[in-house]
Amino acid sequence: MVKTKRERNEEQSNPYSGVERQLLNTFFSGLYISAKDFLNLGRKMGFDGLALKSRELLIKEIIARSEKEGRTGEFSQNIVIIIDERIAQYSKLVENYPRSLSQISQLIQKANATKRVLATMGTNSIYG
Repeated sequence: MVKTKRERNEEQSNPYSGVERQLLNTFFSGLYISAKDFLNLGRKMGFDGLALKSRELLIKEIIARSEKEGRTGEFSQNIVIIIDERIAQYSKLVENYPRSLSQISQLIQKANATKRVLATMGTNSIYG
């Protein structure tokens, strides 16, 4: 995938833009994380004052607060919990509907790839 100049500039100013895109794009992540899911995640991390906004605004705010407080690892762990819950749901669907294996296995594979992307998040601090 070729990145536009705007995407390259955004990545330079925000090292987590790739993670944000991955989590917001079902095609890449294999899952859909709703605004409510992000809101619950932020509240679980103790981020008060989060309002139900667009998914994009919520994830940006949660990541910014996590970075500011040095808690990006905790953010990653909490997202991985959500991903694991979705993978379990996908596995249950395959169990109940074996013919769905080929389609759902692709979603599981993408979700696992997203977990690998998140594993590097703590090492990409803009503060070094």
